Amino acid sequence: MSTAGNDSSDRVSPIDDDYIGNLDALTRDLDDIELIAATALSDKPIDQAASERIASIPTDLTYSELTSCHQDRRAVEGWGEPELADILDPIALEQLDGWRAAQRISWERSDLVTVGIAELIGAFGNLYDNCVDASVLGGLSLLKKSDLLRRWEREAARLPIDYTGPRFGGPAHRVRSAGHDIGRFFNALDQIRTGTFEGTWWNDGQRMVERVTATRSGLPFVQAPEPRLALALLLKHWVADFVTPMNLPLPGWTLLCEMPNPDLRKFANDAYAGTNAGNGLNLRSAVLTPGLGMVATDIVVRTHSHLGAYLSTGTARLTTSARAKHTEMLLAAHSVAGAVSLSKTAAATIAGETAVAARHLNIPVLMRIGMLALKVRSDAAARAEAGAPSWEQLLAAEAATWTLPEAVTIADLLMT
Repeated sequence: MSTAGNDSSDRVSPIDDDYIGNLDALTRDLDDIELIAATALSDKPIDQAASERIASIPTDLTYSELTSCHQDRRAVEGWGEPELADILDPIALEQLDGWRAAQRISWERSDLVTVGIAELIGAFGNLYDNCVDASVLGGLSLLKKSDLLRRWEREAARLPIDYTGPRFGGPAHRVRSAGHDIGRFFNALDQIRTGTFEGTWWNDGQRMVERVTATRSGLPFVQAPEPRLALALLLKHWVADFVTPMNLPLPGWTLLCEMPNPDLRKFANDAYAGTNAGNGLNLRSAVLTPGLGMVATDIVVRTHSHLGAYLSTGTARLTTSARAKHTEMLLAAHSVAGAVSLSKTAAATIAGETAVAARHLNIPVLMRIGMLALKVRSDAAARAEAGAPSWEQLLAAEAATWTLPEAVTIADLLMT
């Protein structure tokens, strides 16, 4: 029943027809061994037919020889075709189905083609990010001319967050205080409720906080103590600013302009301001525009995965193993876009763009790559944990219920 030198190099699949046939034969042999052990323990006569069958089994066979031996025995003894359902109990069958469903699926040629197409979309989106961003800006400019946004712009005018006095004015005024930072929502909302602008600036290493309640022309800022009214004004103002070339700063970016380090403050301001109005690092250029390429890549891969599942199973729902392959495909597709993004940023920095080069970073894709990498690692760990137990583990689990006399008797029978 054993194989010489554990030679399994000629096995193509861990579970094929030969494997199931061998498992069926070994199960029958184990049934004979259990019958012999049970009769011996009960002081009854041993079944001679079962004893002869066990004694006649050859040993020290290779896997191929063992398979051939079992096939001959199946033909001589008329066992019939082996079925896993006859070998395993319902619990084991359920565990086998779960194990099969969790195994990694190898990529096919169509998967490689799909990932290649998705990679091209992501790569071209990053290579020509300036053109894509200009198109997005053109579309937003059309919205700016709509009657709705013009009305919102008028209704949300003269707010304290729009203060443009000394040290806070200029084209990049939105990054020099918290009022236009969606990551500092409550700070901006509080300014509108109190009608008081609040900003931070530095004087010879000393942090100065400036509070202003009126415009440069002397008109008091709009004040909306009611939270719902203040929220409505803030959102209208942000939407009206979002469709402009300068857009809005990245969430939390304004905090960099309040740091003690002057170089860091200059970097944050220059990166947002850019070399021309709208070509710096803002919410549109860093999130919306690169996000379009990321979504397009996701759509291509997701369509392929769900269509393949529908054609093979009749349902678009992905199995555990199909979801794992889908995640691998997404990671491969987005990794190329991320690599192009980093390469272009590095090249722009070397070319002299310095802080403005940060606008080429595809932040959504880089974050997506990180999350997908963690998911791929998690799937691999789950497959390893769900792996079949070793023979030693199975023996230890089974032998845990044996008494000493039973163990000694079984060992004697196996040695004869």
